[in-house]
Amino acid sequence: MSMAALFTACEEISQEPLNKTDSSAYAPTEEVTEYVEETVSFTEYVAKVPEINTTEASMTIEAEDCKLNGSLYTDEQRKGFSGNGYVTGFYGGSADYLVIPADIPSSQHYNITVCVAADSNVTSSVNVNDRNIGEFVIDGEDERFVRVTFYGVYMDEGEALIQINQGSDNFEIDYIEINNNDNIYENDFEIQTEPVAPEASNETKKLLKYLNDNFGKKIITGQYASNYKNTELELIYKKTGKYPAIRFGDIGGYAQGSIPDESEIKAAKDWNEKGGIVGFMWYWNSPSSDSSIYAKDTKFSLKSAMTDEDISQMGIAEIQDLYKQGKITKECLKLVEDIDAVSEGFSELAEEGIPILWRPLHESGGGWYWWGADGEEAYQWLYDLMYDRMTGYHKLDNLIWIWNGQSEDYMVDSSKYDIAAIDIYMGPNMVYGSRSEQYQWLKQVTDSGKILAIGECSSIPGIDEMIRDNSLWSFFGLWYGDYLTSSSGDTADVYTTEEDLIKMYNAENSITLESYADVYGHRN
Repeated sequence: MSMAALFTACEEISQEPLNKTDSSAYAPTEEVTEYVEETVSFTEYVAKVPEINTTEASMTIEAEDCKLNGSLYTDEQRKGFSGNGYVTGFYGGSADYLVIPADIPSSQHYNITVCVAADSNVTSSVNVNDRNIGEFVIDGEDERFVRVTFYGVYMDEGEALIQINQGSDNFEIDYIEINNNDNIYENDFEIQTEPVAPEASNETKKLLKYLNDNFGKKIITGQYASNYKNTELELIYKKTGKYPAIRFGDIGGYAQGSIPDESEIKAAKDWNEKGGIVGFMWYWNSPSSDSSIYAKDTKFSLKSAMTDEDISQMGIAEIQDLYKQGKITKECLKLVEDIDAVSEGFSELAEEGIPILWRPLHESGGGWYWWGADGEEAYQWLYDLMYDRMTGYHKLDNLIWIWNGQSEDYMVDSSKYDIAAIDIYMGPNMVYGSRSEQYQWLKQVTDSGKILAIGECSSIPGIDEMIRDNSLWSFFGLWYGDYLTSSSGDTADVYTTEEDLIKMYNAENSITLESYADVYGHRN
């Protein structure tokens, strides 16, 4: 049996691809709104951080000594437990949860370790004082109890209630272990200052240096735009008096399975002209007759596309010849054609010296997108092909590469990405906080060697909590739709409230378009 902390949504995230032509859910407008100088004045927000009192602490609490709810009961059949038994009976009912009270000696950060076992693949989650700190997965390959640790969880002095929730199937809990965490207060990153892409442009180097210089000090605001009209960005400006520094878009219009759409390239140029940072993801529709981003909706096989032929630096005619000779599959050829089409779009931005935060093949570890559903080896092959072809064959010098594999198993070579990102979605009306547990996990899997960012989020991260937890992400990208706007075009206040927006966009530790453009001095 193996165990892993899973820091992602446990199921397919409810999203729609960007660049939808139907914008009826948003405030109507006919063209990109020009910047206006009249703004509402907001007071700068200074983060409120509690005093941290570091104290040595270590405790083990046996699960069988805690309050059992629902169908839970104590058992002794599985070998290897400590104490007088273990707790089981997590059959999936909402009442099947275990509450572990703990006397916390000091207000500081702790590591929480759960010792668990299961006979099948199981996902469950952990709450601390009603706040979700993450999920864990048991793959059930053997019968041993194993440990999973959540790092750097802040708890106030006094009683804390740790809750293990119902799982996707039954599992067992032996004990909970709590130890103080001193490492969270250390700033021990050793980050390469030069872009990984060879011959990166001066503008690309300049942007990466800016990200490096501010990492751990300030967070850069970012927002996904559902289309070229920038409705979401204008709403944020209306509510906060500030624009996000990063406009995130989708280059998916260049995929073979989609209609080419130049509007996103133009929107990126416009945003750069305003002084902002350009970010792109790729909702890559599979290059097949049943084209879709979702593995469940397409029969496209990434494994079938894999080849030992070194095609990354070949011209497309040469690759087509390999296909005609039966040396590569049609799937392989179509992937290269799509990568070439996207590269052509990005070359327009490269010619104008516009650097891009490039986040391809996101959330592969979740398995719901076709580029991750065939396993880590296929994903890594595709990532390498894309990186090598874009930087080598197409010589794109304007890309800052973001790895967003969402799982350590899907890690790629550190020489092929500049930033490690993770997508974190919470339920409605939940406190988002700093997501320091995911920050610490991502720091560990990248050996403290990369800038860390939130690629997508359901809510604005908490500025107070990020500073308290020494987990100030480089940037965040708030998703669109219900995560920000209502059907009337106002703030929805379900995932992100107007108060959240005002606090973040006027915090002394945040970077908006206004503060970023002032540094570079090229906003109109």
